[in-house]
Amino acid sequence: MTIWHDMQAAGLIHCGCVLLNGEVQHSCFPAESKKQLAVAKQALMYVFRSVDKSDKDYDEAHIEIGDALFSGFKLDSDRLLIFLSEHDTNTLQIRQFIDDNKERFLQL
Repeated sequence: MTIWHDMQAAGLIHCGCVLLNGEVQHSCFPAESKKQLAVAKQALMYVFRSVDKSDKDYDEAHIEIGDALFSGFKLDSDRLLIFLSEHDTNTLQIRQFIDDNKERFLQL
């Protein structure tokens, strides 16, 4: 089983991806969601670039659009996780899953 399947089975996400230096390194976004991925990637990368300029140490951002929630989590200075989930998803559970499985994400 993949880490994406584990998150989907737990009801945490619909799909997700890992960005390495702004480029998609690994993804389970289906073809019909590529436009959503492009929007989420652009918006969340902008948020994190802006935060980095302000010398704040934030590593998590969420953008709600309609019934969808796009979440971004910085794994390290080069890697960003992006997830698409329901707008009412418990982001604390997603954060805990990431913390518990960080090495698995880094291996993608």
